[in-house]
Amino acid sequence: MMKDPHPNPLPKGEGAFTVVFLVTLSLLLTGCPDEGPLCSEGQSRCGDTCVDLSSTSSHCGACGVACDSTEVCVEGGCQCRSGATLCGGECVVTASDPAHCGGCAGAGGTTCASDQVCEQGECKAACSLASSERCDRSCVDLDTDAFNCGACGNVCADSRSCRGGTCTYDLIAACFNTGQVVGIQVGPDVKGPSVAVGTSPQTVARMQDVLLVLDASMRLLQARLSDYGELPARNSTGLVPNHLLVQDPYVFVLNSTSNTLQVLRRDGEPAGGPGPRFPEGITLTNVGSVNFGANTNPYGFTLQGSDVYVTLLGNLQTDVSAGGKVVRVSVADPSAPAITDTFELPTGEALKPFPGHTSVPSPAGISTHQGRVYAALGNLDPQNFSVGGPGLLARIDPASREVDLLELGEGCLNPFWVVPVGERLLVSCSGAATYDRNFNLIDVQGTGLVLLGADGGVVASFALRCPQGTSCPLPSAGRFAVVGNRAYVGDNNAGRLFVVEVVGDSLVERRGLGPGAEPPIPACSRGNGPSLVGDVVAIP
Repeated sequence: MMKDPHPNPLPKGEGAFTVVFLVTLSLLLTGCPDEGPLCSEGQSRCGDTCVDLSSTSSHCGACGVACDSTEVCVEGGCQCRSGATLCGGECVVTASDPAHCGGCAGAGGTTCASDQVCEQGECKAACSLASSERCDRSCVDLDTDAFNCGACGNVCADSRSCRGGTCTYDLIAACFNTGQVVGIQVGPDVKGPSVAVGTSPQTVARMQDVLLVLDASMRLLQARLSDYGELPARNSTGLVPNHLLVQDPYVFVLNSTSNTLQVLRRDGEPAGGPGPRFPEGITLTNVGSVNFGANTNPYGFTLQGSDVYVTLLGNLQTDVSAGGKVVRVSVADPSAPAITDTFELPTGEALKPFPGHTSVPSPAGISTHQGRVYAALGNLDPQNFSVGGPGLLARIDPASREVDLLELGEGCLNPFWVVPVGERLLVSCSGAATYDRNFNLIDVQGTGLVLLGADGGVVASFALRCPQGTSCPLPSAGRFAVVGNRAYVGDNNAGRLFVVEVVGDSLVERRGLGPGAEPPIPACSRGNGPSLVGDVVAIP
């Protein structure tokens, strides 16, 4: 049996083979089409278009079956979208509908007089709030109203929210195996349509009204934020591009096998007036890069002011000493990024290796929090790439250069991603995973989430597992995003999103596999074979 400590694509070995296998498979699947487009996983052909019938409001459950503007398509059926209420068989927005103002007419709501408007559920003579715009007899906020986003009558399609007058999703999942991106509306946790972008999207980021998609094919792709339609603008990256961050007008790309941090700059300004700001995409120009050295395999990075902190995972097959570090890169001048400090992570007995094992620090996810830097350590055995020791988090004080280790408890193996939640930290643990020769996950131990308090001590932990006595695709926690107090955790095996909420000193499973939880969100599901949620990203 094969053990794969990091289910995300690694620079060499099994991870590299996975990337080649998946890309080759996608090429085979896009062979000679018959008439019309060949649709990707989970999509169906409607005329000359491929659509996701499970969540496309204009083709809900079947081609040509359209939901009303106040409805959304969920699992192939139309239902009232967030913010709308069912009144007499019709979904209405009681916050602004003069026929059902404040609730359904006759059932707590009011029908406003013909010379009145409805504002925040009250009948009034005129719109009175500074944020309100009058649209017919409704008073709405064009910056946030999904039924009047940016302009009266502009309804955000499917389950998109309205942010700053632009329709977008709250979260986006990058589906590595299916070649798609999927939007999620937070709160009701409604999945939007799956849209094909690239071959193997690893992660995404927003820039203006464009979605940047970092693809394993060594391309930085672009799509419209409104509907994810691909734009012609694109850029080349290094080998195994793995992480992406935007600080407008700059874009930072981490290339794991090229061992580089790549810096691009946006050229040109948005188009004026209504409509897309960048109708053909954003022109990005390479302006700088920094090389971390052979076999360093940079994996994750975080921006803090004019500094970038990067984890060097290292290559366990070739040169263990090249990894096990966190480096600080100054991007005060993005055209000339420079390494300004290197933090060596503890080794040997400090990692508390399991009996019969040696282990090396294998940092993956990284975050800054309250003036310190935190890196999730895989703690791997270089002899066989298995988990060699308990889950640990490295804590770095950049000012004093002091590095110490925080223990994550026996239920956490192979820590992977770390994100602040208020004054606390949340860490995902991928677990000790065993795969067969076809890359099917056949066993996993120690996967889930760990919550740390302000002092770095474990406050709560949560194990991801199939219910006892039942069978289900085994979960493995990967990258995740936090919105409010909710963590949306990507699954490294079956393409699901688990939703876990921080409630006081507890972690409560809202969508997952445990009793009382709603089913996980099927963001990147496939008919057959493993499916990796490459990343889950909150969209500002």
